[in-house]
Amino acid sequence: MDKKIHILFVDDDEVTRRLFGHVLAAAGFEVIYAEDGNIGREMARRFQPDLILMDINIPVIDGIKAVNMLRMESQTKHIPIILFTNSDLSIEAESAVKQLGATEYVSKSIEPKKLIDIINATLTKYTL
Repeated sequence: MDKKIHILFVDDDEVTRRLFGHVLAAAGFEVIYAEDGNIGREMARRFQPDLILMDINIPVIDGIKAVNMLRMESQTKHIPIILFTNSDLSIEAESAVKQLGATEYVSKSIEPKKLIDIINATLTKYTL
């Protein structure tokens, strides 16, 4: 039996969590949810997901600070993180975000199939 892939989805918008959580579950992933950066960090340490999908604009600790903190912790520094946001980042800003430790950057306007393709490619590259 194949191992289930666990994705921690960190987003403060319940509708977004439900919509994309359904897309992820339909693709065969087990989804764990957090609604802010602090809870996301705690859950990443506790559950050791295979990948983190994180919004940038989230409460308590924003996504960029959370990524930076996750990259400094030995328990979580290896987990690939895809920033998932409505923010329109320039090429320079996207590059800076990746230098902070995010593996990829994806707009929330992405088609669900393309998101799944990016997640699968990221998992193949960084974990499998």
